[in-house]
Amino acid sequence: MRIPALLALLATLVAPVSVLADEPDRVILSLEDFLELYEKNREPVEESPHDFAIASAQYRGRVVVEGDKPRSVTFRATLHVNVLRKRGWVRVRLLPVTTALQSATVGGVEVPVVIEDGYYTMVTDARGPLEVELGFAASVITVEGRSHVGFDLTPSGATSVELRVRSDHDLEFSVPQARLQSDEVRGDERTMRATLPSTDSLAIDWQKKVPVEAAQQARIYAEVFSLVSIGDGVMQVSATVNHTILFADVDRFEIEVPSGMTVLDTRGAGIRDWTLRPDGHLEIALNYAARGEYQVELSMEKAIGEQTQNLSAPIVKPIGVERVKGWLGVEVRGNLEVGGGEITNATVVDVRSLPAQILGITSQPVLLGYKYLGSDATVPLAVARHDDVDVLVTLIDQVRARTMWTPQGRRLTSVKYQLRNNRRQFLRLRLPEGAELWSASVGGRAVQPARAADAQVMIPLVRSQSSGGSLAAFAVEVVYVESAAPTEASGQGQFAATLPSADVPSTYVAWTVYSPSDARIRRRTVEGTLTEVEALSNPIPEEDMFYIQTETPQVQAQAVEQTDAGAMGTGAVPVPVSLPLSGVPVYFEKLLALGEPLDVAFEYRGLRTHTR
Repeated sequence: MRIPALLALLATLVAPVSVLADEPDRVILSLEDFLELYEKNREPVEESPHDFAIASAQYRGRVVVEGDKPRSVTFRATLHVNVLRKRGWVRVRLLPVTTALQSATVGGVEVPVVIEDGYYTMVTDARGPLEVELGFAASVITVEGRSHVGFDLTPSGATSVELRVRSDHDLEFSVPQARLQSDEVRGDERTMRATLPSTDSLAIDWQKKVPVEAAQQARIYAEVFSLVSIGDGVMQVSATVNHTILFADVDRFEIEVPSGMTVLDTRGAGIRDWTLRPDGHLEIALNYAARGEYQVELSMEKAIGEQTQNLSAPIVKPIGVERVKGWLGVEVRGNLEVGGGEITNATVVDVRSLPAQILGITSQPVLLGYKYLGSDATVPLAVARHDDVDVLVTLIDQVRARTMWTPQGRRLTSVKYQLRNNRRQFLRLRLPEGAELWSASVGGRAVQPARAADAQVMIPLVRSQSSGGSLAAFAVEVVYVESAAPTEASGQGQFAATLPSADVPSTYVAWTVYSPSDARIRRRTVEGTLTEVEALSNPIPEEDMFYIQTETPQVQAQAVEQTDAGAMGTGAVPVPVSLPLSGVPVYFEKLLALGEPLDVAFEYRGLRTHTR
């Protein structure tokens, strides 16, 4: 308490205060007033940032064995806890509820324990250092000869663990994150000790060592199932080796890898490690001793280039086995042709008779099949590479054009392409000579086209969405205007127009020309690459049409992305143009436009001069 400040406050206190006449320096006040004054003026006490801290923790466990298998571990743990909060109750997390808590004491006295957030939690109002003794049990999981015990911890400054295992065999222990680890044997009990850094979990694994003499007495028979895949300049092999182990346990296998092959992966139950030696032998070490059936799966590859060549099918050879038999399948990816050569110690079989271990791991057709007995079989392969043939990646399903012309010689044309695009970036159009492009749109959204060096107009495309197992079409539309000679005063004249030439083939072209209502077309004068018809035939079957509507969000989103990236012009805001239609329609169409000009011409008469 700050004495000067308290005296100053006492001097200013008015009621209730009494001063003795013979002792003028004394002040008398009630207990409540004094306590209130004391609380206001005492030094503030800074609280600890943590309620508690565990300085160190020791875990001592003993494995409980039923029969010859470990079932659980009983632990005694000592936690050196320091309660840091000055007042009130404190909750100290002890162990997760996945363990079975048997007791929790401080100084030999049971302490209250509750379950909160999946943890056994001690509740105490004691202060300072506490030594908490815990008794609990944790289950042991044994898989493929490897035993494991583990659970979460409340982190402590220092953590040590001791595990006692009764065993007549040599054991190997593994404690993740352990900085110091040792084990010793006393009688028929092995004790492992480890020191860990501050951690929130504890895991201990152990397994038996297999005597070397036992592995040497085993008899092993092997079956090999190999699928060879050739394509893209690489030969890949997926091999499955099934071992049948008799008379003794085995914890190591050795396989000879075909020359030049790179082992990408080795898979099998309980594999501890695998190593490819310089002599091409693959050594596989297990976590346990296997007996009966054991399977190893290998993934390998080898670069073979892209030229036509003769190869030898890679055959995996297990080492140290009594007998080996195998099956081999060959598949091809890409435009390759493969054939078999003169085989040695092998037999050609119908690919349909190959085992499921080969046919079941590929969706490609298996072209060649072989079986062999022994480890000295050879299967030559002749691989011929053929050039790819270019195919269409973009196609215009149909072109629908509409043109309106006036007596003054003005022509306004709208051309809509229903187009399927796989990976082309632009649609290139050569507009009629003198035509002025007014607008362009892709997927119903106005875009900014570009002009190539050869004066062609480049319309940026989006990629077609998949629909019904096929690529769906989307709309590309251009609107342009032309000027021609006006109609003569006699009301006679000639109409001659050409549609834009695209660099993509079209399966169907329909063109509707709207003439002024007074104009009478001379039918015998109609000519051009399109044929005049009474009505458009729409020859594309309905089941072949997978169109995306122009307002489809996916197509709109692609167009927006291209615009934002600058592909459709930076800073430009194209204006969509609508085509005003009036007059008498005349229909023209054409099937399979493969790059030739698309033009129409006819003569007319009777156009009255007042319409000009």
